[in-house]
Amino acid sequence: MELLLLLGIGIAAAGIVLLGDDDEELVTAVIPEPTPKFGEKGEDELLTGTEEGEDIYGNEGDADTLDGGGGNDLLLFGTGNTAIGGEGEDRFQLDGRGGAGTVIEDFDPAADSLLIEETHQDVALYQTEDGTGLRLVETQGMTTVLTLNNLSLEDGQTLDVEFYGAHLDDGPYTVAFDAPSDSGPQIIDAQRGTDGDDNLAGTAGDDVIFGEGGADTLAGGEGNDTLFSGSSTVHFPESYNHYPGDLTQVGDDGDVLDGGAGDDTLWIGPGTTATGGEGADSFHAFANVYEPGSAAAEITDFNPSEDNLMIGFPVVAGFGSLPSFSFEDAIAGLSIAYDADQDSTLITMDGVAVATLPGDQSGISVAFHDDYSTDEDRWRDASGNTISAADGNAASIILTAHQDQSVLGDNYDATPA
Repeated sequence: MELLLLLGIGIAAAGIVLLGDDDEELVTAVIPEPTPKFGEKGEDELLTGTEEGEDIYGNEGDADTLDGGGGNDLLLFGTGNTAIGGEGEDRFQLDGRGGAGTVIEDFDPAADSLLIEETHQDVALYQTEDGTGLRLVETQGMTTVLTLNNLSLEDGQTLDVEFYGAHLDDGPYTVAFDAPSDSGPQIIDAQRGTDGDDNLAGTAGDDVIFGEGGADTLAGGEGNDTLFSGSSTVHFPESYNHYPGDLTQVGDDGDVLDGGAGDDTLWIGPGTTATGGEGADSFHAFANVYEPGSAAAEITDFNPSEDNLMIGFPVVAGFGSLPSFSFEDAIAGLSIAYDADQDSTLITMDGVAVATLPGDQSGISVAFHDDYSTDEDRWRDASGNTISAADGNAASIILTAHQDQSVLGDNYDATPA
């Protein structure tokens, strides 16, 4: 009977139980697999599991709460959902970009696992403001992707996050985030949706300042600050009047940005006057194909030995007047012209004014990057030669072809025609 008992244990793991003893006939019982649970779209629901491991699915945008209960559960949740694993070794999978109100209440790094959809954005780990939890933050716009309440990491301990996505040719990859020491940069935000002329000043720390509408003056002060002449970066998961992806909104009302001391990042729109200040600064500008006559942004203190200028331009086949991307077209479309009378260098892309730099910068180093290509040779120099990513990132001006990045300032209408 010993052999039969061992066999019964092995089959029970597959959902079949053999019952009996030496004097009774064996009886086979089939235990059904737990039924996956799905929330109803548009309803804020509590979806609870049982003592068995099961799959629970929330709805992105709803205030659903997913509670696994006992067992080893899979909780697939989205923006606005709260996930509770309960007992067992649970697998939390964030589908989409997360955002405010997207929470895990009881993540255990020693037992649970975390998967997040990869969306081309850099993510950093910080403490929550009250210090009782952790938050994963998208670094460009400093927006919270996911909050992990009731969790802290000791020195030397890591939070392992697996990033997945259909566009990843080599499959998912894992990032081990070290224990954070602070809650991240302070965010100073003008009132959204207004057209006022704001005067916003940062602190002595690392600030993120959004100008929004109007002719704003932004001063970062000390620290490594991020200044937006408009209203940060938002994501469109479905086609609107452009392809799915990231939309960077920059102001066009003549904003003045001053990074101050530190290594700052300044997002500048048409007509913006930008000063990096001390430190190695990064300026982000755009070839505004939607308003070709827009004024160029003015960078007052660009130093090619330590600063860089990132120029994004949308190139999507079938986007109306925009051509399909090729390195040859991009290289041919770039112009860097020194004006001795003004003692400044004008940078244009396909005839669209992008930015002016002080002095004669006609010999500046340039690299071209195809941001969404899956090819290995995604970088070129100004002569069209293939270069490494390291050499490309070392250039003073980097032009990046985005499949879905657009320029929309406060006065641009994002609604379909």
